[in-house]
Order: sequence, then C-alpha cells, then structure tokens
Amino acid sequence: MRLGRDGAEFPFSLKTRTEDGPGTNPEELLGAAHAGCFSMALSNLLEETGHEDPAVQTSALVHLEQRPAGFTVTRVDLTTTGTVDGLDAEGFVAYAEKAKETCTVSRLFSSAEITVSATLQ
Repeated sequence: MRLGRDGAEFPFSLKTRTEDGPGTNPEELLGAAHAGCFSMALSNLLEETGHEDPAVQTSALVHLEQRPAGFTVTRVDLTTTGTVDGLDAEGFVAYAEKAKETCTVSRLFSSAEITVSATLQ
C-alpha cells in the first residue's frame, strides 16, 4: 500500500512497522496526528487567554508493545516547545497539561499513558 498527497508517496506496509526500511507505519501516522492536534489545542488555549501569536512545536513518540492480545499502543510521549510572550515556564507547562486534556487525539488514546514535556524558549 502507498499513501500519498500532492504527488508524494510513502511506502506503507507491515515491513515499515517491523523493519528498518523506508516508509511509514500506522503508529508514526498516529504520532503525527497526535502532535499536530496537541499543538493546535495548545495554541488555541494560549490565544483564547490573550497570548498572541504563540509559536508551538510538538513531536510524539508512540510506544508499541506486544501484549497477549497483540501489539498495543501503550504510551505516547509528547515533547512540545513554545515561544509565548508574557508567559513563564510554569505557566507554559500548565497550558500544556490542559491541552493534553482537551486534544481530541489525546482523548482517543485515553487507554494509553500520555506524557508531556513542555519547554518555553
């Protein structure tokens, strides 16, 4: 199977999940969706409370473990950095925790542990 958009194609198969080959896999796609959703949720929370033009970047590491029922996503580690005028590091972490609660994809992963590491630049 190949996934593509705007002419770009990415190999997508069981081998891209279990071997070091080029391409992507469902867990990487879920991680990208989670990072994007979380960044949007965090930016929206910041803007709604008067922090104009926040710059937020997030990456996600999805943990996949073999369980008796099969492979299972057991944890997602979100790492986010931001530049927000008028906000200290403690405040940024608080907003990040709130974004974890309001992010649609975070709620989808409610059966998995989701950690957030937030750094204000």
